[in-house]
Amino acid sequence: MANPAEGIIGGLLIEMFFAFILYGITTLQTFIYFQKYPGDRFTLKTLVATVWILETVHTAFCMEFIYAYLIEGFGNYEGFLDVNWGIGVTVVASSGIALCVQGYYTWRVWVVSGNSFIWTIVIGSFALLRVAFGIASAVLSYEYPQWETFRSTKKSLVTISGGLGSAALVDVLVALTLTFYLKRGRHAWHKESNSMVNRILLYAVNTGAITGTASLLCVLLFAVKKSSLVFLGLVMVQGKLYANSLLGSLNARSHIRSKGSLPAYSSSGSSCFRVTSPRPSHIRPVEVFQHTVIQDDSLNTMDSLVSSVARYYL
Repeated sequence: MANPAEGIIGGLLIEMFFAFILYGITTLQTFIYFQKYPGDRFTLKTLVATVWILETVHTAFCMEFIYAYLIEGFGNYEGFLDVNWGIGVTVVASSGIALCVQGYYTWRVWVVSGNSFIWTIVIGSFALLRVAFGIASAVLSYEYPQWETFRSTKKSLVTISGGLGSAALVDVLVALTLTFYLKRGRHAWHKESNSMVNRILLYAVNTGAITGTASLLCVLLFAVKKSSLVFLGLVMVQGKLYANSLLGSLNARSHIRSKGSLPAYSSSGSSCFRVTSPRPSHIRPVEVFQHTVIQDDSLNTMDSLVSSVARYYL
C-alpha cells in the first residue's frame, strides 16, 4: 500500500530542505555585508537587518508547520488536510520580505531612470499589490482551515495568483526598465563604462529571471497539483530567493569594482580623451567624478548616467 504522505507532503519536505539551506546562505550574506560595507547609509543597513529578521521569523514558522505535520501529526494522514496556523504567518513574513526587496529595486529604477515618476509609480504599485494579495491569502488560510476548501474557493485562487503574478510582473518590469535606461546611455567611446554597465545588467536580469520564474511556477503548481502541497514549499523558497537576490546584489558591488574601476574622462574641447588609470583594487572609491567640456548631448547623457550608476553601485 502506497504511503499517502509521500504524494501530499513529500515534495514539500524536500523544498523545505532547500529553503533552510537558503536561509543559511542569507545569514552568511548578511554577515558578509556588514563586514564589507560598514560605510553604507543607515537606511540601507536597516533594510538589510529588517530582511534578515523577517527571514528568521519566516524560517522559524516554516519549521513549526513542517514539524506539526510530520512529528506531532505522525501517522495522522487526515492532519495533512488541515491548513496549519503557522502557514499564514509565513505568508505575511514572505510578503514583508518581498516589499523590502522590491521596494529597494523600485528605488533603483528611480535612480537609474533619472527620477522617472511613471515607471516608479507603476512598479511600486504592483509591489504594494503583491503585499495586499499576500495578506489576503493569509487571512483566507484562517477563514478556510481545510486545504480542500481553501484551494476550491475562487478567492484563494485570485489572491495567490494575483500576489505571485504581481511579484513576477515587478521582477520583469525592473529588469526591462534597468536594461532600457542603461543600454540607452551606453556609448562606443566609453568602453570601460560600457563594461561596468554590462555587468550591472547581468545581475539585474538574472535576479529578476530567477524570482519571476519561481512566482509563475508557484501559480501553476497551485492550480494543477490539487492533491499535493508542493506549491507551498516553492512559495517558501521564493521568499528566500528574494532575500538572497537583495544581499547578492549588494555584496556584488566589490566584485564589480574588482573587474576594473570606472575611468575619468577629461577634454578641453578637442576630440582626444585622456584616460586616468583606475584606482588600485584595495582602495575603495567613494564616488566617481567625470568632467566633460564637449557640447554633445549624447556624451553629456552618458556622463550623467554612468556617474549616477557608479555612485549607486560602488
